[in-house]
Amino acid sequence: MASIKDVAKKAGVSTATVSRVLNNHPSVIPETRKAVRDAMDYLCYVPSKSAFQLSGKCSGLIAVVVPNLVNPHFCELLATFEEEARYIGKSVIVKTHQNQPQQDKQIIHTLIGMGIDSLLWVPTEAEAELSEWLTATHIPVAVVTQVSRFFNSVSINQSKGAESIAEHFIQTGHTTFGFVAQEGVDNRKVSAWSKKITGQGLTFNKENQFWIAKGEGERTSGHISILDKIIEKLVLRRNECSCLWVYNDVAASYIIDGLKKQGISVPQDIAIASFDNTLLAQTKGITSVAQPIHEIAHLAFQMVKNQSKQEGIEMYEIVSRLIIRESSVNMDITTF
Repeated sequence: MASIKDVAKKAGVSTATVSRVLNNHPSVIPETRKAVRDAMDYLCYVPSKSAFQLSGKCSGLIAVVVPNLVNPHFCELLATFEEEARYIGKSVIVKTHQNQPQQDKQIIHTLIGMGIDSLLWVPTEAEAELSEWLTATHIPVAVVTQVSRFFNSVSINQSKGAESIAEHFIQTGHTTFGFVAQEGVDNRKVSAWSKKITGQGLTFNKENQFWIAKGEGERTSGHISILDKIIEKLVLRRNECSCLWVYNDVAASYIIDGLKKQGISVPQDIAIASFDNTLLAQTKGITSVAQPIHEIAHLAFQMVKNQSKQEGIEMYEIVSRLIIRESSVNMDITTF
């Protein structure tokens, strides 16, 4: 079985540097961190948890609570969390609350009872209700992909993402705009998008604005009735809405497929963009706002690790970027 000395030798660093990587120390530069992790993978090295557990300092369990695993965005986030945890000798336990606040509360209470070391959380509205009790447990918490008033959080700047979509649509000549957004979640996106459009002297029709309940557009199988109704309305308004942004790649993919079945061409009849830039967007050619998953995960781990040393609440908003693909512009290339 490989030892920490073997890893250090393979990576060309000292055992102290390997130790700093295992403890997720911020002083380690990315290149060195990668070299050490590559050596760990090559040697099949697994950090021992026994020393930590015998000291009574931790159980070795990191809890990850997300809305669902239907959305590939959360699957990709989970995979990155597991990778980060593996390199510091921790194990991840995963729960989904399906956007149900009561279920979210029950899950958090159960996890705290299991003696988790820390919590990485995409919360429901239950966050406010749980905040005081959860803070009193002294369990380090980091809210991910959302901005939090109660805990450390790391997310992308959703407003900038929405602005970049508006700019893209305006620059490609669109004048009739629409969106599909989640109530209570996408208000900042809608506000930023609206200001960008009106700031250019353009207007938008409220008939092209579709709000749905949080999580309503994500199902494991079958038709999603709320999105089917939106598709029907878009078909009827095919000449009155030339571009549309959708709150995530799952819903965007469903809407694109539905429109195509109704004879609506994307992007010729209606251009579509979304958020998250998951594998779904990449494989189906959907223009999407990218979320740097690895950076989010790494910052979240740093937050829970250093929480005992900080005085206030930390909030990181990472700048996003729009990845333009075939769903919003015609990328046909003719060769001669």
